Amino acid sequence: MSNSSADQATASVVQALQTLYHDPDSASKKRANEWLEEFQHSVEAWQICHTLLTSPEAPLEGRLFSAQTLRAKILYDLSQLPREQLPPLRDSLLSSLAPLCQPSAPSGSKAVLTQLCLALSDLALQMPEWNNAVGGMIDQFGKDPTTVIILLGFLKALPEEAGNPRIPLSNDEVRAMLTSLVSGSAEQVLGVLAMYIQAAGVTTQIQISVFETLRSWLQAGEVMAAQVAQTPLFNASFDALASDQLFDAAVDVLCDLIHETQEVEDNVEVVQQIVPRVIALRPELETHKEDPDRIRGYCRILCEAGECYKDLIVRHPQDLLPLVQAISECAAYPDLDIVPITFYFWYTLAMTLGRQPIDPSVQPILDIYANLQSVIIGHLHFPGDNEHQTAQERDEFRTFRHRMGDTLKDCCHVLGAPTCLRRSYDLIVNAMGKPSPSWQEIEAPLFSMRSMGAEVDPDDDEVLPHIMDMLPKLPDHPKIRYAAILVISRYTQWIDRHPDNLAFQLQYISAGFDMAEEEVSAAAAQAMKFMCQDCNQHLVPFLPELHGFINSVGDKLDQADMVEVCEAIGYVISSMSPGQAAQALQQFCQPLIQRIQAVATSDSEADKPTLQKVADSLEQIDSFLSVVRTLDPVPESCFQTASAVYGILDALLARYAKLYYISERVGTVLRRGLAFFPARALEPVIQPVLERMALAFDQTGFASYLWITGKVAGKFGDSAQQPGGETLGSLLVRSFESVTTAMAKLLQTKVALEIPDVMDDYVHLFMAYLTSIPNLILSSSLIHLAFSHTLSALTCPAPETTLISLDVLSTLSKSLLHAQHHSQLQPIFAQYGKVLVDLVMGGIVQGFPEDGLDQVQIILGAITNSLPPQEVEQWFIESISSLPGHVVPVQEKQGFLNDLHEHLINRSTDKLKNALNNLVRAARRARERGRQARKSLGGV
Repeated sequence: MSNSSADQATASVVQALQTLYHDPDSASKKRANEWLEEFQHSVEAWQICHTLLTSPEAPLEGRLFSAQTLRAKILYDLSQLPREQLPPLRDSLLSSLAPLCQPSAPSGSKAVLTQLCLALSDLALQMPEWNNAVGGMIDQFGKDPTTVIILLGFLKALPEEAGNPRIPLSNDEVRAMLTSLVSGSAEQVLGVLAMYIQAAGVTTQIQISVFETLRSWLQAGEVMAAQVAQTPLFNASFDALASDQLFDAAVDVLCDLIHETQEVEDNVEVVQQIVPRVIALRPELETHKEDPDRIRGYCRILCEAGECYKDLIVRHPQDLLPLVQAISECAAYPDLDIVPITFYFWYTLAMTLGRQPIDPSVQPILDIYANLQSVIIGHLHFPGDNEHQTAQERDEFRTFRHRMGDTLKDCCHVLGAPTCLRRSYDLIVNAMGKPSPSWQEIEAPLFSMRSMGAEVDPDDDEVLPHIMDMLPKLPDHPKIRYAAILVISRYTQWIDRHPDNLAFQLQYISAGFDMAEEEVSAAAAQAMKFMCQDCNQHLVPFLPELHGFINSVGDKLDQADMVEVCEAIGYVISSMSPGQAAQALQQFCQPLIQRIQAVATSDSEADKPTLQKVADSLEQIDSFLSVVRTLDPVPESCFQTASAVYGILDALLARYAKLYYISERVGTVLRRGLAFFPARALEPVIQPVLERMALAFDQTGFASYLWITGKVAGKFGDSAQQPGGETLGSLLVRSFESVTTAMAKLLQTKVALEIPDVMDDYVHLFMAYLTSIPNLILSSSLIHLAFSHTLSALTCPAPETTLISLDVLSTLSKSLLHAQHHSQLQPIFAQYGKVLVDLVMGGIVQGFPEDGLDQVQIILGAITNSLPPQEVEQWFIESISSLPGHVVPVQEKQGFLNDLHEHLINRSTDKLKNALNNLVRAARRARERGRQARKSLGGV
């Protein structure tokens, strides 16, 4: 590259970076980003990035981009350089490091230094001729205090990069480099770190870097905890906790050091050194109780030790009791950001102790768990009524309460559920014994009872009867009622085995709907659902009361609550015999159907509130049927109901099909009806349903009408192919052609991306027809139009739509290879082949789910085996050439085209399959490379 062209290319990079980071126009940013990603793949990037990196005038963005790009090229593109150019590359990188550590170094130099250290590590791992890389770095940068940071940055990066799967080395090469470069240098590195940590005049920055480097070698398993324990680094890590500046780095390294000793039997001596030092931190919790950041750090160390040494705690409870006590103090800390750090410890220790251990030596630990339950219930208390919380704080606290509930289960695990339930019960009784308890004192133990439900035996007769007897005596506060209803909701399996108080419990839940609080009503709906689900047979005698309840409060309930109540009653109905269930279902659904009929046949147009009531009624019918599903068998006396109800829905659609919310609700009820009734009961309505769906879709373009058309095809397709099914088959084909024509009309005014739900349902409908009546559909005169619609659907980004579209196209491709349909489909594939190749090739490298690759192979295999090879090859050449270089590099594009050419000559299926797999892998590597580039540049 000439000087002038190099200068021009460098200026282009600087301009693109300026646009990427400072131009407010998002389209310009996108173009600049894509150009830069493509540039990073080029051979010229080596020299241009070196120029930018070493130029004093280069902006920070340019220097960081150059460092990041050189690192990426060493990872991915080292093969672009002859081997003899690697030493000069290494030397140029080394020469650019020292200026980054000078006091006069420009801002952002640390980020540039980090990228270069990573780059040198990646180079060292791929350059066995770089003899004694670690020793050379120590000699070059380890003697001057101003450059020690460079050495430590390199040493930190080396073991991290040794496990980088993006480095293109074989397993044998990786093992060889690890042995010689990393493992072989571990003792030398440890010695250097030990020297620096106690060197006279060592700076805080160097000490932090020493700890960070040590962590890197510990985490990689290249340095053992036992080795560290024999060096000054061990004491220095604990001693650094006294320093505000070193505290965080010391906490991190100590947690890693402890973690590496979790195989206790292999690390007995070092564990014996660690445990006393960790236990000795307990007084610091009191000393620094006003400093949450300090407490968080100590808590992390203590919990790491607790989790790693849980077996030791159980074997030697007396010796390690202070460690557990220290962690319990952390759990009691008022800062609720710190408390969760302890949760995993309580879980792992509980699992190690086992259920209700009887060994007296662990009793002190069980006592800690007993106290922990009280502590957690204390944390469960909502803030006082006069304390303000933002909406986000309220949501976070609710989430945190559920996490605390898991720790209460751990308490149950070791103490036994009856013991824990009794403690929560006693807390409520004690609170109610006070002259004026706060609602929080009662609500928190109630919440704990709900949380512990999974640990409670449904046959328990020890505590739960007392709890259920207590519920009516609780204060009538909305928060307490809410919690109490959810307690009932949690113990419905117990209630099923103890149905004596079912009438009261049902009444208690129902009363929750009368409270003004939406939260209480929602809890009541949920409880009603669980009650009816688990106690359905006990509740059959209560159906008249439930019917009266719905009639009396149905209009007052929020629709979401009403839907849950309908589902709840559906569980009771589903437990009945078919005849009884049919009667009960009619009893509950008839008022809803009558409401719909009144609007559908009214002389006047309904207003919006009235129509919303109709939509709600349809949703409630759907809720009943979603649970009942069908009856086995459906009594023949119900068969006429199908025609009668559809007549009402058809009348409703005749007037209101253009209202989206009506179309959606009718669609769900029709789908339930198709599943509920046997085919014989539905035969009279097939034609009117299909005709109404086709007409309504033509009028509105709503997806729900396609959805039902596809469901009808799926239900009756087999019958259409049986002897005597010709009329039904013709009806289904006419319906398919009607909606396909209407789809074409819709796509004249909208592009597929604007109507993704419609495209998705159309392709599902097409697949239903292809599966149910393939011969009839493949012979349709509109199959070419359906094919075109499927290609349009393939442009929609939703993975589900992509996969079903590929399913349809692969099904058509298989049919193309069969003589029966070849003459019908071959002209269609010839007409749309180029578009199909473009969509499929662009999709597999830029967005298709990888699950679709098998279908893509079938589609492309059919195209390459059924159409003229020269024309097909040209389609692929044009398609592949149009892909940007940052999506698939040039070399991989050419490799694919070479393999494709060989496939077209030899008709080798494996060759095409391997070519596609290689192309997808290359695109995946390019995507990952782009992600890493953006991640690195994000720090500018």
